[in-house]
Amino acid sequence: MAATYSLATSPLTRSTPIPFSTKRVPSGRSSGALPVPGSQARLSGAGAVAFDGLEGGRDDWHQRYSLSTSGRRRSIASGSPSNTGSAEAKNVVMASNNVVLGFSVGSSASAFSDASSFSFPARPAAPAGPATVARPPRTGLLSRALSTGEKEQDLLAHLPPVLPSTDAADPLIFFPGIPLELLREAQAEFPIFNNELLVHAYGLAARAHQNQQRKNGESLLSHCVSVAKTVAGLGLDAETVAAALLHECLDIVSRSQLEEFMPPSVVSVLEHVNTITEMSRLYRQHSATGSFSDETFQRLLVGFEDVKAVIVKLADRLSELRTISVLPADRQAALARETLEVYSVVANRLGVWCLKAELEDLAFSVLHPEEYNWLKEAVRTRQDPVALETTINSIKAALQAHGVAYEDISGRPKNLYGIYTKLQKDGKPLTAESLSSLYDLMALRVVVAHKHECYTALRAVQSVYRVMPSRSKDFIKDIKKPNGYQSLHETVYGEGDVPVEVQIRTHKMHYIAEYGFAAHWKYKEQMDSEDEWLEKETQYKRWLTQYKLRVHDKKVRPQGSPPTDSSLKSLGVAYMDMPEEQQRGLMDPFLQHERFRLQVPAKTEVSVLLQTCDGIETKDFPLGTTANQLWRDLGLGSQPGYALTVNSRLPAGEAALQSGDLVQVLPLSTILSRSPPQSAPLAAVLEDWEQEEALAAAEAAAERALVAASADDYLEVYSRDGMTTWSMGPNAGAAVPVAGM
Repeated sequence: MAATYSLATSPLTRSTPIPFSTKRVPSGRSSGALPVPGSQARLSGAGAVAFDGLEGGRDDWHQRYSLSTSGRRRSIASGSPSNTGSAEAKNVVMASNNVVLGFSVGSSASAFSDASSFSFPARPAAPAGPATVARPPRTGLLSRALSTGEKEQDLLAHLPPVLPSTDAADPLIFFPGIPLELLREAQAEFPIFNNELLVHAYGLAARAHQNQQRKNGESLLSHCVSVAKTVAGLGLDAETVAAALLHECLDIVSRSQLEEFMPPSVVSVLEHVNTITEMSRLYRQHSATGSFSDETFQRLLVGFEDVKAVIVKLADRLSELRTISVLPADRQAALARETLEVYSVVANRLGVWCLKAELEDLAFSVLHPEEYNWLKEAVRTRQDPVALETTINSIKAALQAHGVAYEDISGRPKNLYGIYTKLQKDGKPLTAESLSSLYDLMALRVVVAHKHECYTALRAVQSVYRVMPSRSKDFIKDIKKPNGYQSLHETVYGEGDVPVEVQIRTHKMHYIAEYGFAAHWKYKEQMDSEDEWLEKETQYKRWLTQYKLRVHDKKVRPQGSPPTDSSLKSLGVAYMDMPEEQQRGLMDPFLQHERFRLQVPAKTEVSVLLQTCDGIETKDFPLGTTANQLWRDLGLGSQPGYALTVNSRLPAGEAALQSGDLVQVLPLSTILSRSPPQSAPLAAVLEDWEQEEALAAAEAAAERALVAASADDYLEVYSRDGMTTWSMGPNAGAAVPVAGM
């Protein structure tokens, strides 16, 4: 079912259809010229007084449909009360009910099923006069892009007969005839797919990717749904999941067309995902020459302003790797190498462990299939998720028995690529003997509030399971690490006598291990501490992912525990972006210390990827640099036939560049060739704009004539037969149809 808006509270934006079913025209005013029977009604909502509806039930409501062409809005309204010719229909009330909006694009077999229920008074033929404006038939840009090409007046024959009585969103109202199986499966698995925004996003994706298939024979729509399900599984909001559903659409429809159905925030994420995809293509093209290195790409993605877009792209790459077997071997290898060199590294820096682990393992299976298969079989008996969960629950019970209130307890199996790289780092061959020397194939972490509770928790663990004395390490008192890392490490024989490494630390120790000098991502990447910008940016983006977006890390936790890391909650890390004077009442003094302060990096420069005819490179520009300034600085005014694009779009001249932007100086012919294949050509856009301007002028003239000739109030009611005008003024005494209007 389409969106429900309350007229009293609904904000109107450019991309929001104006919500009304009947429209009152104040005395001496008209919202526009009144069309002849059978013509299309085009109205502007500016200054209009909207009625919520006619007296009666829900079935009496009209639907309002909106198209946008060349930045202007036109409307079609349909549906009618079943007994509008009766006396009851003449009583107009200002109800507080909601108005239901909808828009149908594309061919459909559904027409008005009960024509006899329509009984609006027939309007007499309109006499010649200034109050009547004939409108030529036109075809909207959105219809051209997403439908079979019928003209707008033909859409009236395909509108749904009656709005459904259920409050559930129905994509068939907007996109009749699309397949719903994938949507129903997603809704059964993730309730967020019942969200109206996602239902409409699915409908738009289904229409845009109609009859499109991937090389493995599956529909492109199934890939989009797979990406969206991965994002939904991470616990991200509906807008991000909608962007995941639509992440392939910008190759087919334009931004203005997407904005007819999606809020600008979703379209913005889509454009950023498209930018990362283009950067990925450029990386594979130029990485061999060294002009676009993996380190450069990693820094660009970490510095990317839109973290949601980065996560959607990680989910997209994960879906691609799951079905990579149909590609040629060289293409498989290129994608797998890029994944290990860039995407898994970025996932690790953002702290999205579940994506990082699967990305690495899938790429590992492509590049080293024999080692992957051997290792997968070899660790099967030592990585039992059920045994790990049982071990965690037993330790939880022991902690409670010892009076330890833990902040967080979680565990995970070590991923296969992590095992492989650890053996390589230690110089050990891939054998059963070498594998038996690894005792952290499964690990869990206990986070407590105070240092003395670490040792109480250790005794609790020792009371449940046998320990390996040779593996016990105290990095709090006995062993001091130069990077500040602190924890107790104990290896126990967990459930089923499977070795499990247990780490015990306080929340402050955990903070230093995640965000400070001992950050795990730096340890995994074997980085030093000299790249101050990268450290601060990674800290901030990691915090943004974990505590603002609340991304699920998919680790094993006791039943009933939150799906995210809550070990720093008591420190108040979630309030980092609040004003400093408010932070002091919410954040632990530990975080206020200059040494440990976690703050949004103060930027003085933006880092962009610049591609010109001379090559590709990263460039830093002062914060606030605009496209016009960059155009002048690059001396492009003296190079006719070239254009500058930002993220594959011609930018607004005064728009400031952002970190992670892709700036390209390319021949104009190349840029024009990138237009979506189903978008209207420039000539069609210009023609449509000229038509709109001519109609606007005609309507303005008709309005002036009508104001001069009329002193009554009017009510305009829209139906499938056009518009009927009812007189509401004191001279009429009651609402009656106006002849000749």
